[in-house]
Amino acid sequence: MNWKARFSGAAERVADADAVRAILELAERPGILSLAGGMPDPAVFRVGETREAMERVLRDHARESLNYSPNPGITPLREFLAERMERIESVPCRAEEVLVVSGGVEGIRHVTNALLDPGDPLLVEDPTYMVALQIARELGAAPVPVRGDRDGPIPESLDEVCAGLTASGRRPRLLYANPTFSNPTGRTWSLDRRRKIIEVAERRGLVILEDHAYAELGYERPAPPALKALAPDRVILVHTFSKIFGPGLRLGWVVAKAALIRRLGLLKLGTDQCSGALVQRLALAYGEAGGIRTQVERSRPLYRRKRDLMLEALAELPTRRPIERPGGGFFVWVEIGRDPGALLPAAIRRFRVAFVAGDCFFTDPASPAARRTLRLSFSQVAEARIPEAVARLVEAVRDA
Repeated sequence: MNWKARFSGAAERVADADAVRAILELAERPGILSLAGGMPDPAVFRVGETREAMERVLRDHARESLNYSPNPGITPLREFLAERMERIESVPCRAEEVLVVSGGVEGIRHVTNALLDPGDPLLVEDPTYMVALQIARELGAAPVPVRGDRDGPIPESLDEVCAGLTASGRRPRLLYANPTFSNPTGRTWSLDRRRKIIEVAERRGLVILEDHAYAELGYERPAPPALKALAPDRVILVHTFSKIFGPGLRLGWVVAKAALIRRLGLLKLGTDQCSGALVQRLALAYGEAGGIRTQVERSRPLYRRKRDLMLEALAELPTRRPIERPGGGFFVWVEIGRDPGALLPAAIRRFRVAFVAGDCFFTDPASPAARRTLRLSFSQVAEARIPEAVARLVEAVRDA
């Protein structure tokens, strides 16, 4: 049977997202030093403490943990997350304003699905998180780029894009933002830029979807306040346990007004109905015992050392412009004088090193900027092997 001929429009629109699957597969290939996936270093996982937390869950809550959970998530975890949002992010929050989701990606998908119809524009900084682009395309929305610089999206560009869309009869509704230690560039919007972007959003009637995945992993100084703290009514925040506990949980949460949380929960009924009760109980037990706080605190110096090792080694790489120093997160963004997509197969085959070509992060993968950038992750590769991995990359670029 010719399955390709039977694919729906949604299945056809995600065909270009194969880079995401390839990143995850590279992590399992023997002998490959992968600078591709944004995965935590296994050294940060506190296995003993996690085992103890799971034992408490199975001792005290085994039967409810092995059953379905309430659609929005178990109430004690939502209360824990609401308290944590107010304490850490200065975002006043009630349990009714938290939806537990199966990873941050599910949260991004449900918010996009709730607020955009097919054909609607999704405004994004260019480049941006590739899975956010994939979600928009799968749902039939159209990613629309907003020009940016080191401080974030340029407010005048956002205003011009909104004006142009409005004039053409396409109402701009939603801006996807990854403002703190972003994926893929590692950049952080300045406080002034955050305020100006919010001003434009208020004037143009935009809702902002804030992806907060890396925001707790700052390595020098505190990051500026979350957009949600600056504009609580206009911003929907999506966070995840993937970087502060472990991606194996497949668990995250959305913070928004209660009416929207209820509607997002109805959309969740059509995907997984409810997030796993067992991992929710585990996250709660681990968090209440101080595990998340301790893990984040011990993650920061490790990732800071790994970032510094990568930047030092990258001094040997021929680049088109100086490499920016990320203040946190997992990624370094590099611009070279050739097409990384064409370079990647030989880098893997001959030099046994992997990276992500930058084209998948752009609304137009064929643009000149997309064809000369690449994303390097320092998070997963072993600290002692970062110089070797970068040396292989340098050799691959010079050999091309």
